[in-house]
Amino acid sequence: MINKTKSGILNGVTGYLIDIEVDISQGMPYFSIVGLAGTEVKESKERVRSAITNSGYLFPMKRIVVNLSPADLRKDASYLDLGICIGMLRSKLNQDKDYFKKTAFLGELSLDGTVKKMSGIISIAISLSKMGIENLYIPYNNYMECSQLESINIIPIKSVKDCIKVVNMDKISFEKYMKNIKEEINNNVYKNKESKNKENIAEEDFMFIKGNKIAKRCAEIAVAGGHNLLMIGPPGTGKTMIARAVKTILPEVDKEESLEITQIYSSASMLRENSTMVSKRPFRSPHHSSTMISIIGGGASASLGEITLAHKGVLFMDELPEFPKKTIEALRQPLEDREINISRINRNVIYPADFIFLATMNPCKCGYYNSKKTCTCSPSEVDRYRNKISGPILDRIDLFCEVGEIDFDEYSKMNSFEESSNEIKKRVDWARKIQKNRFSNLDISTNAQMSSKEIESFCKLSSSGEEIAGIFFNKFHLSNRSYIRILKLARTIADLSGKENIDDKDIVEAFAYRKTYYKYFSREGY
Repeated sequence: MINKTKSGILNGVTGYLIDIEVDISQGMPYFSIVGLAGTEVKESKERVRSAITNSGYLFPMKRIVVNLSPADLRKDASYLDLGICIGMLRSKLNQDKDYFKKTAFLGELSLDGTVKKMSGIISIAISLSKMGIENLYIPYNNYMECSQLESINIIPIKSVKDCIKVVNMDKISFEKYMKNIKEEINNNVYKNKESKNKENIAEEDFMFIKGNKIAKRCAEIAVAGGHNLLMIGPPGTGKTMIARAVKTILPEVDKEESLEITQIYSSASMLRENSTMVSKRPFRSPHHSSTMISIIGGGASASLGEITLAHKGVLFMDELPEFPKKTIEALRQPLEDREINISRINRNVIYPADFIFLATMNPCKCGYYNSKKTCTCSPSEVDRYRNKISGPILDRIDLFCEVGEIDFDEYSKMNSFEESSNEIKKRVDWARKIQKNRFSNLDISTNAQMSSKEIESFCKLSSSGEEIAGIFFNKFHLSNRSYIRILKLARTIADLSGKENIDDKDIVEAFAYRKTYYKYFSREGY
């Protein structure tokens, strides 16, 4: 007798449908799992055996062979436990074969038969829904992260016994069960809501940061257009404070972006208890002592790194030259392709990595080059320090901002409060809305992602803009790459002002942010 069920596994942040065949036949007691099963899947034999017995059912003392297909796809996790168990207990179920053709079962089993919470369930659910699965049984504690999915029926269960009971329910009983489950889960959410709201919500607001108007403007442009930003200046000038305040002006996520971020954080087991979809853009700030694997991703299990956790948000690297050069260089591919490809002997994983790269650095090793304090670095030490950031990495940064020191007289004359994050965010949201409409039929979402073709279509210059662009291009012998960077920045600056065409003021401001690049990195020409 062959029983067929369906389940799924996770590879990176992508789910795969697994067909499970359970053959129970006469013969000496024997239990085998075939189909390129990893260690965790092979160990499921003992979990399934104990779960069935401790749930009050008889484990068949016969010859049992479980086949997992496709056979060429390695199965490494314990997502298949519940599917295998249900396949062995099909005689206890009333549903016909058609029901099981469009139904899948996900979850790791405890020895007592309970179904344990797992990571990445939402990614598998989304993938299975695209493959024709209509009903998905998942662990009870994973329900909240999948509750917003509309393309598939999510059915939470607590145990094997629970699963058998729900599968056998008639329509009225099933609807009542789902209603009770939702009420029970929602009650748990409300109990934790107050404590969650009190969790470290205090964020730096731009209104408390005095001076540094140019740096604040750069931060606004970077977020509005998705541009990468490098701030350079002596210690104590407010670079890090401005960078951390960026999280207060990040635009709201739309449903699709929220889904992508939730998939990533679910796969990394970083979703909060009883949380639904992630509603805020991530802001990741790894320490410079972090390993390359922790930032880029990889290792034996091809795990995701900080660049993926920053997807659709910000990756902030404070004191960039202090990071290992190998780690900095590894950012080349994700900054260009907005994804990272990690290859291992038995599998290949592609993780999304579409983030705004935000970095700070001192102008030299001691930090006081070209400042009011005396620099103790020799010219060769200054060059060596700056050369830790290679040309290819610098080429992937649009905005360069010099953050200077403020005199006491200048500081005392400033207003108690500057422009608030809320006011800046309104302009950012407006600029993002313009870009969303502009790129609605394209596979990009921000000005920073424009190719030469899009630049030609969307970066129209006014007569004054064209005139000043020509002057800059000829006078400073701009390279094609530099000119493209300037046009992208100018497009974002124009969007923040609500202008359809780029004028001379936008070009001048965009060019000013590129000049800092040549001042500090001694590149010949523009």
